[in-house]
Amino acid sequence: MTPARPAARRNARIAAARAASDERQDRTLRRQILFAIVAVAFAVHANGIGNGFVYFDDPEGVIDNISIREFSAANIGHWFTTPLQFMYTPLVYVSYAVDYLFGQGAAGVYHFTNVVLHLVNVVLVFLLIRRLTERLFPAAFVAAAFAIHPVNVDSVAWISTRSNLLATLFTLAALLAYLRHLESERWPPLVWSLLLFGLAVLSKSTAVVLPLMLFLVDFFRGRPLSRRVLFEKIPFLAVSAAAILVALNVRDDVVPPQGYTILDRFLLACSAVGNHLVQVVYPLHLSLAYEYPRKPLSWLFFLCPLALVAAAALLLLVKPARRVVVFGLGFFLAGVAPAQAVLLIDGYHANRYAYLPYLGLFLVAACFAEKALLHRDRRLRACVIGVMAVFVAFFATLTVVRNTAWRNTETIMSDAIAKEPGVAFTYNARGIARFREGRYDGATADFERTVELDPDFMLAHHYLGMTRYHNGDYSGALAELDNVVSRLPTFAAGYNERGKTRIALRDYQGAYADLSAAVQYDSQLAEAYYLRGVAGTELGNPRGAVSDLNTAIGLFPGYADAYHQRGVAESRLGDTRAACADWNTAASLGSTAGNTAMAENHCAG
Repeated sequence: MTPARPAARRNARIAAARAASDERQDRTLRRQILFAIVAVAFAVHANGIGNGFVYFDDPEGVIDNISIREFSAANIGHWFTTPLQFMYTPLVYVSYAVDYLFGQGAAGVYHFTNVVLHLVNVVLVFLLIRRLTERLFPAAFVAAAFAIHPVNVDSVAWISTRSNLLATLFTLAALLAYLRHLESERWPPLVWSLLLFGLAVLSKSTAVVLPLMLFLVDFFRGRPLSRRVLFEKIPFLAVSAAAILVALNVRDDVVPPQGYTILDRFLLACSAVGNHLVQVVYPLHLSLAYEYPRKPLSWLFFLCPLALVAAAALLLLVKPARRVVVFGLGFFLAGVAPAQAVLLIDGYHANRYAYLPYLGLFLVAACFAEKALLHRDRRLRACVIGVMAVFVAFFATLTVVRNTAWRNTETIMSDAIAKEPGVAFTYNARGIARFREGRYDGATADFERTVELDPDFMLAHHYLGMTRYHNGDYSGALAELDNVVSRLPTFAAGYNERGKTRIALRDYQGAYADLSAAVQYDSQLAEAYYLRGVAGTELGNPRGAVSDLNTAIGLFPGYADAYHQRGVAESRLGDTRAACADWNTAASLGSTAGNTAMAENHCAG
């Protein structure tokens, strides 16, 4: 028996070496497949990097957001205490500030970061599905679908959906850490999962559904419900509860259009889910926004719940795929649920809502595709391969084309208006772009169409006030802005514009009060400090004006008008030397008023 022992050990070494070789080959194959998916994802989204800004959310978040232009203690404090576009998303502020640091406000840098974040998410999707299913095909299928699906363009091409990309990144990472916890039965990965979940909700409040997704992972892995399982989720549920309370406190843009009842809301939610399901395979009528249906709702809406239940029942009849179906549909529904909890001005159904939730549907599709590929019938296998190839080419082409629609505000809003002409905010956004280009007649027409569709659309009234101001109709502007601040009593920009209008009407006392309210609600609003300096000077308080103008210049060092006005205030104080220095700086920054003041006061150049 002795000679057999060396042979057994030798055979064991050979088997171990073969297993190690096979593992290396599998690892190499996984890396090659993942690299190919990422490369294709970059190829289909690369043409979006050269796109411009979109004047819906981008102005408030990026273009006019002075706080992202410098990493300072004051700005960081502002990011973590001030909502961004009615959402508490401090990490989005941080990411924008990093982009500004490298790109100095260039749109291409923000777009490049969005593409990079999407590519990172593609990698995380691949790793997550690979670890969840322990199979390569579902991981490759889901990651490829996620990488190139045209519905996801709206989350990548729009700078202001950075929150979606960041929240998805941290959610996927949290799910990966949780799977590591299940495999190792150790606590540190669970702590990492909780920390990553915290980062996700600091990126976007819709990440609060992660605890539901963790229960779904437990179900998928066959983990029975127990006290320990529930105990693990308590910290996650506490974070979700806190995030929901914060979101409800800052979310002021929720509107109840059309006076929908609870039944109407339920039918709308079912309709939105149905639309998302259709767009998985038929993404041909994609729009930035979709019109709210008018009351009374069509009978088709009453069929939606029945159709959804029937479709789910048919899928569940396939016993071998039942676990995947329950997980996939549950993941999808949990992901889209937050979007249906509120009614926003940009619609009850938006493409960006499906960015993360679609992973559940892609996994269900991957399960059925894999089973078909393992079938003995060669014709069935060939048919499935052909269908997948067609869909890859189809989706990739649509994604490239969809990116061209996002070239700028005019193109994406005109595209949306052509497809969904009854959505108010698309006219408003196009009007903002035209306003900034100085096309006031076209802007006014768009804003008037906005309020015709939605009389309560306050941002359109705000910009109507601004266009009337620029056209010299100060009384008309004041009427619009009175309406705005009465309906939005914490809207800093509204007080700012009304203060500017009152200065034009020489109501300096009213202007000073409005501008004080503006800086109270937004301490980073440089123009409000500048305008209050103007009003203060006219009210005989040049010393207070200098203080306000110092703040404006501190927030925006290149503020030529602020230097000129500070010179005016300093001249009122009798400090001609300081006044001339400020006028000289204003002139060097391109202010003609600075040059005029220097000449009139005989300042040395």
